[in-house]
Amino acid sequence: MSLSEKIKQLPPTPGVYLMKDALGQVIYVGKSKRLRHRVQSYFRITSNHSTKIRKLITHIHDFDIIKTDTEFEALLLEWQLIQEIRPTYNRQMKTPEAFTYLTVKKVGKLYRMRMSTHPLQESNGWSFGPYSSKKAVNRAIQGLKEMYQLECSNPAINGSPCLNYSIGLCRGICLGGKAVDEHNEILRKFTSLLLGKNNQLLMEMQAEMERLSQALDFEKAATYRNYIQAFLSLLQKEEVMDFTEGNHQFLVAEKLDNDNVKIFVIWRTDVLFSKLYKQGANLEEIEVDVLHTLHRATPIQPEQVGRYEIDKAQIIYSYLRSDKCQYKLLTKEEIQSLGEILVDWLSCRSCPERE
Repeated sequence: MSLSEKIKQLPPTPGVYLMKDALGQVIYVGKSKRLRHRVQSYFRITSNHSTKIRKLITHIHDFDIIKTDTEFEALLLEWQLIQEIRPTYNRQMKTPEAFTYLTVKKVGKLYRMRMSTHPLQESNGWSFGPYSSKKAVNRAIQGLKEMYQLECSNPAINGSPCLNYSIGLCRGICLGGKAVDEHNEILRKFTSLLLGKNNQLLMEMQAEMERLSQALDFEKAATYRNYIQAFLSLLQKEEVMDFTEGNHQFLVAEKLDNDNVKIFVIWRTDVLFSKLYKQGANLEEIEVDVLHTLHRATPIQPEQVGRYEIDKAQIIYSYLRSDKCQYKLLTKEEIQSLGEILVDWLSCRSCPERE
C-alpha cells in the first residue's frame, strides 16, 4: 500500500504517529488530536515547513499510528515513546540531561545567580528548576542584570570601579557600600518571586515597561516585555513543580461525545487508571474500579520534581488546568462522596465536551 493510500485510511481521531526510514527504524514520533490531518500535512507542498521537517520528509518511507481516546493520552504516549525509542528527529523530551537549573547562592558578601546542570547540594542558597529552556533562563538572568544594573565586571568589592560601572551597566557593586545591599535585596526579591511569596519585583518591571512605553521609548519597552515574558515562563514552571510535589491524587473525566466519558485516576505524574465508559454506565462498577485502583497503588514518597519527570508534570498540569476535562482532588472526604461526583459527571451536568 502506498503512503498516500495509507494516509487516506487514517482516522480523524487523537493518537500518535511514528515515522520510519527505509530500514524500518523510527526516526520521529509525534502526536495529534486529528491523526489524518496531521500526517497529511507532512506531504503537502508548502513553504511553511521548517528545515528540520523538510529534511525529515526526505527520509520517511512508512509510518505507524497508535490511536488514543484523548489528546491528553496521545501527549503522554508521545513522551513515553520518545524516551524509549529516542528518535533522531525528536530533540525535545529526549535529552533530560540538558535541563537547566537556576541557582542563587551567597558567595562572600554578594548573592550570585548562575545557570547549572544540577541543583545546589548546600542549604545556603536556592535552586529553581529544572527548566527545559536554557534560553529562557539566560534571558531572565540577563534581564534582571540589565534592568537593575547588576552586570558588575569586577564583583570583588575592592573599591575600584569596574568597566561596566563607567558605561552604566553596574550600579557600583565593585565600590561596596549601599550598592551591595541593593544588589542583595534585588536578589532576595527575585527568589521570593520564584518561590511564589512576593511578586513585587514583577510589578516593578511591569511599571517600568509602562513608563517607557508612555515615554515613547518603544524599543526599550519591548526589551522589558521580552524579559518579563521570560520571568513568567520560569514562574509557570515553578507552579507546575509545586503542583506536582503536592503528590495529589486526582479523579479526572473528559467527555468525548454524547455517549462516552473517559475516566482517569492520576497520582502525581502517573496515570494509575483509565477507562472509557458509556453514559448511563453502572456507577457501582466505576466506583469499584476507582477504589480498587487507589487501594492497590503503592504510596509515592514526597520529592522534588526531577528532570526525568518535568515533561510529564507539564502535560498533566496543563491538562488539568485546561477546559477539556473535569477533575477532583481525591481527599478522604471526596473519596467518600465518590458516587455523587460520578453521577454529576456521567449525567454531563459539569463535564466539558470535546470540541
